[in-house]
Amino acid sequence: MFGLAAKLRFGLSLSRRTAIIFVAGLWSMMAANQIGWAQTTASAGEAESLAAWGKIVEVLKHPRCLNCHQDKGPLQGDSRRVHIPTVERGANGLGVGTMRCYNCHNGRNNEMAGVPGAIGWSLAPAEMLWEGKSSAQLCELLKTPARYHGAFPEAINRHMADEHLVVWGWEPGRGRKPVPIPHTEFVNLVKVWVSGGLACPQP
Repeated sequence: MFGLAAKLRFGLSLSRRTAIIFVAGLWSMMAANQIGWAQTTASAGEAESLAAWGKIVEVLKHPRCLNCHQDKGPLQGDSRRVHIPTVERGANGLGVGTMRCYNCHNGRNNEMAGVPGAIGWSLAPAEMLWEGKSSAQLCELLKTPARYHGAFPEAINRHMADEHLVVWGWEPGRGRKPVPIPHTEFVNLVKVWVSGGLACPQP
């Protein structure tokens, strides 16, 4: 009996050692993969950054983005028609007088009325006017540190990933086409653009 018990204890001990070695190996593989991913992202060069921008700018010029990056007033719909009723920007991008954005637009889409909405609904800041800008001009505009709150350039990644009005472009409500590429893909493109040095096309 003693011999059997000893063998059992030895077997259990061996099993524990095997399990520990297995878990340690698995952890090392996971860590290596994470490091590899980080190195790939960090080592994105100018060519990768520029290629990523070529796809990013297509999103930025989509009606979901461009309609609110206007000067005097917002545009509406996929056809980018003049906003009805007439709305003017105002000093803070929220309209003037009784015609304020928040009078109609709430923190989420109103599917019954067909009115879009998201937290902080307003026109984009006046200094972020996109209408009529070339890809090169828009690129230079977006890479200006003063446009963002927080550490630069990480603030660009956070803005594109988390800002409510940005994310709304992928969930615009009925009657409006969402941005055609997945939001996760767009965020990854922005990360490559940033990590590769914020490369911009020639004017």
